[in-house]
Amino acid sequence: MSTFSRKTVACILAFVMMFVLVSCGAKTSTQSPDTTNSTQTAGEKPQSKDEKINMRFSWWGADTRHQATLEAMQIYMDRHPNVTIEGEYGAFAAAYEKLLTQIAGGTAPDIVSVDYQWTFELMKQDAPFVNMYTLEDKIDMSNINLDFARSYGGNDEYLIGLPVGMNGLGYMYNVSFLDQFGLTPSDDWSWDDILEYGKKVHETDNQKYLLYNILNHWVYLVKAQLKQMNGNTFIKDDYTPGFTKEEMAKIFTYIRDLVDTGTVPPFEEGVLYDSVYADANPEWLNQNIGIFPTSSSHLPAALKASDFEISSMRYPGVKDSVDPGILVTPAVYLCVYEKSAHIDQAADFIDFFLNDEEAIKVLKDTRSVPVNTKAQEILVKEGVLSETLVNFLDQAMTAPGKADNSPSLNNEVLSVLKDYIQQVGYKQMTPEDAAEAMIIELEDILETIKG
Repeated sequence: MSTFSRKTVACILAFVMMFVLVSCGAKTSTQSPDTTNSTQTAGEKPQSKDEKINMRFSWWGADTRHQATLEAMQIYMDRHPNVTIEGEYGAFAAAYEKLLTQIAGGTAPDIVSVDYQWTFELMKQDAPFVNMYTLEDKIDMSNINLDFARSYGGNDEYLIGLPVGMNGLGYMYNVSFLDQFGLTPSDDWSWDDILEYGKKVHETDNQKYLLYNILNHWVYLVKAQLKQMNGNTFIKDDYTPGFTKEEMAKIFTYIRDLVDTGTVPPFEEGVLYDSVYADANPEWLNQNIGIFPTSSSHLPAALKASDFEISSMRYPGVKDSVDPGILVTPAVYLCVYEKSAHIDQAADFIDFFLNDEEAIKVLKDTRSVPVNTKAQEILVKEGVLSETLVNFLDQAMTAPGKADNSPSLNNEVLSVLKDYIQQVGYKQMTPEDAAEAMIIELEDILETIKG
């Protein structure tokens, strides 16, 4: 894959260089670590190599990511016998609430994984993380595009963390499943095509479904269709809904149509695996589902877990859409908790995690294609970046949508959206009633969070 990979990585790099966005709601002043609660601040000399250091590192994800991360941690600890790093990992669904609880209690890990969806809200609430710009003498950032890092992670004066990978949204599909039902996958599939083909599949075999969405991907569907429809983020910069009642009713009607045609399983069945990725979803693994919308960071685990051929196609759209709507973001940020007693050591670990060749080879693509160009080159040379993963990102990058702003990523706002998606999916509300009620509820919440 040498020629192909070099060209593809060049495309990835070109995209990253073009991804220069101004973050909304980010801090406007440089933040220094809290010296009253930390025994060390950025800029101090590293602790003695004989001093016993205990640190914690949090993350989430599939088992392949867990095992690779633990192995990389062990390599670091072997090189630094005085350092012990404890891993804290689990399901993504509970990760943010756990982090907020830890921050409130002053007990967050020394090194924290932060999803792009949390960054604006954390920065607005005076994020308790060390400004990465103060660690440039401890972490080699020369191979990381900081404009891309700032797209969701800060501005010219404050950077909440460093992105590990690049994430794109797309459709992962079972090749034999689509072939069985006479379907020819294409990057030009529209939302109407999904309905037509989904109905065909379920009418042919009522145990099969063309598509399965976990709850977060229902949210992505709503946001993508909205951007394609009118070019707006879910919530506009002025903290008002980015849609009319009629527009949201149309999107909710599409969700109901997916259920009614048997394109997706009934919500009563889907809820059983609502936060389970494809690599652990029995319906996908037993080949009862043809397409699993996913982000590129979860594709490697699915490829490993599935004993059938997988390929990918671009996320659906509409002809002459206002905005392509496809989500392309940093996969995850690594941040240093400002109350850590070992800030310099935490920074040293992040430098190892992002830049060390042995660590790169162990971590592979478990956090999607690395943002670090050095890591990309190593993984291409090693043949680690699979053609399926590279194609997946290529497809997303052909039509990246408008970046979400701070209010569109607010946790309370997303909770309301998820609630009304479920009300429609469970057929407890009509699309029209759900759209009207959601706008009223959102307007109350937005007035509060606007401040």
